[in-house]
Amino acid sequence: MSYDDAPIITALDLGSSLVKVVIGRLLGEHEIEIIGTGVYPSAGIKNGSIVNIETTTKSIIEAFGDAELMAGQEVNTVVVNVSGKSVHGFNEKGIIAVTNRERIVSETDIMRVVEAAQAVHVPNDQQVIHVLTKEFKVDDQVNIKDPIGMTGVRLEAEVHIVSCGNTALNNIDRCVEQAGLLQMDRVLSSLASSEAILTSGEKDLGTAVVDIGAGICDIIIYVDGGIAFSSVVPFGGFHITSDISIGLKTTVETAEVIKKRYGHTRIDMVDPTEKFEIPSISGRPSRSVFRQELVEILEPRVREILEMIDHELVRSGFKSSLAGGVILTGGTSLLQGIEATAEEVLRLSVGRAKPAGLSGLVDKISSPEYATAVGLIKYSSKIQNLEQRNMHSGSDSDGWMKKVRRWMENNL
Repeated sequence: MSYDDAPIITALDLGSSLVKVVIGRLLGEHEIEIIGTGVYPSAGIKNGSIVNIETTTKSIIEAFGDAELMAGQEVNTVVVNVSGKSVHGFNEKGIIAVTNRERIVSETDIMRVVEAAQAVHVPNDQQVIHVLTKEFKVDDQVNIKDPIGMTGVRLEAEVHIVSCGNTALNNIDRCVEQAGLLQMDRVLSSLASSEAILTSGEKDLGTAVVDIGAGICDIIIYVDGGIAFSSVVPFGGFHITSDISIGLKTTVETAEVIKKRYGHTRIDMVDPTEKFEIPSISGRPSRSVFRQELVEILEPRVREILEMIDHELVRSGFKSSLAGGVILTGGTSLLQGIEATAEEVLRLSVGRAKPAGLSGLVDKISSPEYATAVGLIKYSSKIQNLEQRNMHSGSDSDGWMKKVRRWMENNL
C-alpha cells in the first residue's frame, strides 16, 4: 500500500468551547500521521450537548474547511464524540453454557455471552452506544481477558454498558448530516480520551482518566485492564470563567484570557505583590488587580469541581483500586497548580497527560485539549486494523464483520 493510498480517519470533537477536527493518516497498525487540524468556536453547544443545530453545523463546516485546507484533500466521513448529561454508564453480567462437544470457548460463545449481558431494559428515550467487556470468567477461573480456546462449561462476562439520550444523538446526527458528512461511528468522549493518553499498563494498574473540558468533566475508570465505571460531571472550565467574569467585573472573553494567563488553583503559590491589567470595557479605564484576587475567585470553584469528581470516584466503588491514580486531561487541566490541588482533594496521585505516539503535525495537537479528538482516531484505527486482518484471513461476511466490530469495542 502506497502512502497516498493509506486510510484516512477524521475525528470530530464537539466540545462546549470549541469544535475540533483532526485528520489522521494510518501508516501502519500503530502509526498515525496527523495531516490536518481545524478549530472553531462552538456557540451552539452547552455542557456537552447541542443546543443550537444551525450554529453547531456552521462550526463543524468552518473547522472542517480549515482541516481540509491544511491536509490538502477533502474528507466526507467522520468519527464523532458523545458526551453530556444524558450519557449513562452501568455494569451488567451475562452467563451462558459452552455448548460445543469439546467445551472449548469460541468466538461465537464470546458474542453470545456479551449479547446476554446487554439484554437489559434501557429506557425508551435512551440508546446503547457501547458494550465494553471488563473481564470474563470460565467456570471458577476469574479475571480472564481473552477466554477463547479455554475449556469449561460456563462462560460469564462482566460488561460496562454506555447509553445516551435519543435527543442528544439525533441532534449530533442532524448536525453531521447538514454539514455534508457521513458519520462512521460515535464514541464516548472519556473512552476516546483514555485511548489517547493511557498505556495498557496503566489500565491494568487501575487508573481514572478525568477530562476537564469547558462545560463538563468526563470520567472513566479502568481496573485490571477493563472499563469499570464511566460518568459525567456537568461542570467545567466555563463555570470558572463565569465566576471570574462576575468577580472581576469584566467580559467573559476577557475573563477566559485572564484565566489562562494568570489563573492558579493555589493561593499559597502566588506572589502576593503580583498584579495584572484588566482591559478597559464600555469606556471605563483599564485597572490593575492583584493576582491573588483572581485566585481567591478561581480556587473555590476548582475545588468544588474536584469534590464532585471525588464524589463520582467514591460512588463508583473503585476508588481504592486506583493504584495508578488519576490522570487529568482536557483544556482546564492546563490551569497552574491543578495537579497539587487535585491530589489534596482526591487523596490520590494525580498527573496530567496529553496525546502521544503520533507523527506529522504533532505541534498542533500536543495539548490535553486534543485528547478526545486524537483518541477518536486511535479508537477507529483499532477497529479498521482488526477488520483488515479479518478480511485478509478470508472472511468477508457482513454478519461476521459486525461481530468483529463488536469484539473490538468489547476489548479496547
